[in-house]
Amino acid sequence: MNTSDSIIDRIYEAALVPEMWSSVLESLSVLAGATGGLLLSARDHKANRTILTDSLREFYDRATSEGWWARNSRGKLLLTLPANEFHSDADHFSPEQMAREPLYRDLLWPMGFGYATATHIQVPNGDTLILSLERPLERGPVERQAVESLTALRPHIARSALLASRLAFERIQSANEAFGLTGLPSAAIDAQGQLIDCNNLFEGRRDQALIGAGNKVRLVNDDANRVLEQCLAAIRAGGPTLRFASRSIALPRTEGGDAAVLHLVPVRGYARDIFTAAAYFIILTPLDGDRLAPIELIQGLFDLTTMEARVARALATGKDIDNTAQSFGISRETVRAHLKNIFSKTGFSRQTDLAAAISLVRTIE
Repeated sequence: MNTSDSIIDRIYEAALVPEMWSSVLESLSVLAGATGGLLLSARDHKANRTILTDSLREFYDRATSEGWWARNSRGKLLLTLPANEFHSDADHFSPEQMAREPLYRDLLWPMGFGYATATHIQVPNGDTLILSLERPLERGPVERQAVESLTALRPHIARSALLASRLAFERIQSANEAFGLTGLPSAAIDAQGQLIDCNNLFEGRRDQALIGAGNKVRLVNDDANRVLEQCLAAIRAGGPTLRFASRSIALPRTEGGDAAVLHLVPVRGYARDIFTAAAYFIILTPLDGDRLAPIELIQGLFDLTTMEARVARALATGKDIDNTAQSFGISRETVRAHLKNIFSKTGFSRQTDLAAAISLVRTIE
């Protein structure tokens, strides 16, 4: 087996094992005489997820922190070029033009890079994949023979990307079907809140969740929808903000149906697998309108502490702050502090909405 056959085999293996893409990028970098490579997923000219070789980590982190992806003149030009081949930037930027371009002058050259070859691939989830191999400035432009060798491999890369994207979508569909079999309405959305797939039960909960303009999921309750938007912003930002991405959101009773709890479950590997368009699974847990949920259930559904769950349950029965404080032998200020935490975690700002979400009718001790 020659080197080309070995690379092709690993390209197709990467469709099934996304972790292998970094190894594929290493091999392609060798062909291009490059330091390393990156494969990023972009939508509306915004990069959202990236696989890269370790050799480009410092470059990628700096480009991200300084906002270079939004003002990447080289990338924008690439998207206007034919998609069926690799392109060398030296064919489109003269040395004089590079010297005037902030991307080269202020980022690439100071970090020792200067030339690259890249291609772009459209995948079914609506994203554009950009595969770029970064070469040291001192080595000069990527040779024509190397660009042609990479172009010969491009059909295999594109087919592998298509297969990986299709497999990711089928996994999403299977998950929603499984949730449906257990009686749970569910949907998958991307980091912008756009619907990717949902089961029939979710489609039937239009009293709680709507599909609006741009195929975007919107919660009917304004307070709940604000929390959803905050979580989406957190997962888009990544990094430390990801701890705010997973939430349980209370949905109060509506004229068309019972109260429910919406669980936002981040898709495992979203930040690392560029083919996983879904950032979240939305899972609706309807609340029994004829019973008040036990403490343990309230605690689990709303991510509350035990005392917060007890306070929420007491207030949902119609008790006021004074009665609740007396019942638990704590001060009014402590109850108010718990209530503030409860509102923060559930996304509500009114006690009546909280009561509706817990769906009180009678107390179960």
